[in-house]
Amino acid sequence: MSSKATTTTTHVWRFGYGSNIGLTTLKQKKNLHPLKYVAGTISGWELCFTKAMAYVEPGFAAVRASPPDDSVLHGTAFLIPQEEADGLDRQEGGYNVLPCEFTSYDGETIQDVGLYVPKKPNIIQDPTALPSLRYLRLLQNGARE
Repeated sequence: MSSKATTTTTHVWRFGYGSNIGLTTLKQKKNLHPLKYVAGTISGWELCFTKAMAYVEPGFAAVRASPPDDSVLHGTAFLIPQEEADGLDRQEGGYNVLPCEFTSYDGETIQDVGLYVPKKPNIIQDPTALPSLRYLRLLQNGARE
C-alpha cells in the first residue's frame, strides 16, 4: 500500500492601497500569485502620503486612522499563500499588518484582511508629501484593474 504525502497551503488576505493595489504589479513586480483578488473598502482609514526621497519619489502611499463613519479606504484585497505573505510583510518592513474587515464593492465581507499601517504614524502628518507622477500613475493604473 502506498501513501501519498499531501501538503496544504495556508492562504491569507492582504489589502493593497498604494503600489500594491494592482493585480499586474502584484504578479509581475512582487511575484505574488493571488488565488482571489477583490476590489472594495476598509472603514475607518484614509489614504495619505508619507515623505519619501526628495526629487526621486517624494511621497509614498500610507494610511491613517479616521472615524469609521467619516471615511473609507479604497483598494484591493488579495488572497495569497502564507509564504508569499511573509515575504511581502518583510518587503513592507516599515508597516505593521493590522487585521481589518473588508467589504467588496459587491457587498461581500471578508474578515482579517491584513492592512499595512505605518509603524511610525507621526511621519504621515506632513500635507506636502505628494506622490511623483510615476507613483501616481501606478496607483491610477492599479485602480483601473
